[in-house]
Amino acid sequence: MIAGSEIPRRGAMALVVAGVARILRSRESETSAPSSLPLRIAISETMVTDVNLSDARAAMQTWIKRMQVDLDVTIQIDPKIFSTSEEVVRGIRTGQLDAAALNLVEYRPIADLFDSRDLLVGGGASGPDEYVVLTRKNSPFKRLPDLRGCRLSVLKAPKMCVAPGWLATLLDDERLGPAETFFSSILSETKVSRVVLPVFFAQVDGCLTSKRGFQIMCELNPQVARSLAVIANSPLLVTCFYAFRKKYPRNARARFLEVHNSLLSSPTGRQLATLFQFDEMNVGDAECLAPGLAILDRAERARGNNAPGRKGPFL
Repeated sequence: MIAGSEIPRRGAMALVVAGVARILRSRESETSAPSSLPLRIAISETMVTDVNLSDARAAMQTWIKRMQVDLDVTIQIDPKIFSTSEEVVRGIRTGQLDAAALNLVEYRPIADLFDSRDLLVGGGASGPDEYVVLTRKNSPFKRLPDLRGCRLSVLKAPKMCVAPGWLATLLDDERLGPAETFFSSILSETKVSRVVLPVFFAQVDGCLTSKRGFQIMCELNPQVARSLAVIANSPLLVTCFYAFRKKYPRNARARFLEVHNSLLSSPTGRQLATLFQFDEMNVGDAECLAPGLAILDRAERARGNNAPGRKGPFL
């Protein structure tokens, strides 16, 4: 269950592949007969937008088979690899899954079913990110209220799952109403360049994107940095991660960081890292999710206040 796009998509796929590999290795350390204790895992399809699902499934199946042979472990995963949000929720609720890779929006309504002490989250380039609203420096749009009736482009990517909620809180703070009525149009794109460059070329008035994606755009084209300004910046957010059901043995997770280091020292691990461009995976707890969950809570209240005529999330 993983969604992605351009740079954000690589980060999401990195989380999936590195997470599967580390889970497999941790299961190996838990028992001398790991094949008798298969790990049941689901990967949310929300982690893989703007990617050929057939290709992604084939790659994941190949790597899972290699891991099972190399590490002598058994993993149970749906043959189609990526599951719907509904399938993930149902599997966790019924105890048919041990772990899931999912986003914060999916996690929130079933958080009480997971052990919040050990979450597997990305670090480095695949780690937490921020959202930014950008406009042109030479435009009249200096604050969010200035964008009333304007055109907004929005990045659609796995890690942008909290972006609609964050924007809803910004608009509510200014008493500007829901995004669907505040802006004249909202266009979603799955590539950072297709979100940022239309602002640069004055084809749209502003955009909502990932801060890391914007920084990379600026590195590639310094003119973008000179021409665009950040008028709103979110907190640092963890939005995609692995979570384990309650009562899942903790000793199966205790060596995650050590396992990651050993994974990258193996031929299979290096091939995984090269193919999916992941660098770090870290163990965190529910505290790292607090900023994102707080935004989603506030957004729910804001949308309740604006319920009449509400059209729903735009991402």
